[in-house]
Amino acid sequence: FSWSPLDLSKKYQFNLGNYALIILNRPIVLPPNEMMTLWKEATIRTTVDGGTTRWFDFLKQHNIDVTFPDIVSGDFDSISSSLLNTCEENGVYVEKTPDQNYTDFEKSLYIIKQRCDKKLDSLLVILDVSGRLDHTFSNLNTLHRTRSIFSDYHTKAYLLTSVSLTWILNPGHHTISIPSYIRDEEEWCGILPFTPVKNHITTTGLKWNLDKQTVEFGGLISSSNTYDGSPEVTLTTDAEIIWCMGYRKET
Repeated sequence: FSWSPLDLSKKYQFNLGNYALIILNRPIVLPPNEMMTLWKEATIRTTVDGGTTRWFDFLKQHNIDVTFPDIVSGDFDSISSSLLNTCEENGVYVEKTPDQNYTDFEKSLYIIKQRCDKKLDSLLVILDVSGRLDHTFSNLNTLHRTRSIFSDYHTKAYLLTSVSLTWILNPGHHTISIPSYIRDEEEWCGILPFTPVKNHITTTGLKWNLDKQTVEFGGLISSSNTYDGSPEVTLTTDAEIIWCMGYRKET
């Protein structure tokens, strides 16, 4: 598996192919120019329930002309009826998804798959981490479920915050391209367990590499790692794991 979601020549830019942009109900704290580039370059744009309000608040805060998403979905317990009406009046596809057995995030993925007429290479979820640990784990679980929802497309899915990028690595051999600015700034990266299946992980390109070692709760957690200067990290695992990496210093 080859991964290169960050542009190797342009700082804080992304290389995602055809992608869906998904905004969840968290504050949008990406710099306005970067957020608008992601918005404009997306193949399809979805705001999920209260994420719709967050989007229009973001535009107003930064004095940016109103631009509507392609899809608004959710159980609509976190959005006003007037905003929903405004979206519908401006040609947005609006779908209420009341089923409480699934998160609004997960339900939005099925709608994207139904509504998008292009093959999607990537899903990019804008999600600055909340104070709710249960929400964090729920979003990671939905990230995992994207594999089955988009299984026929081999679509890659990423969680993006203002400072980090996270995705799940399946069993196998992975090569992750690391932009030079991230290596130069010695940004952090982490390898975290995801399933109860015991893993054995081998890496190259990290300051503290693993050699057929197990990453697990109650044992080793590879957090606050960084790079050895190599342009690529290689990682071989026999179980699903989480890869997360910083791409900008926290302020």
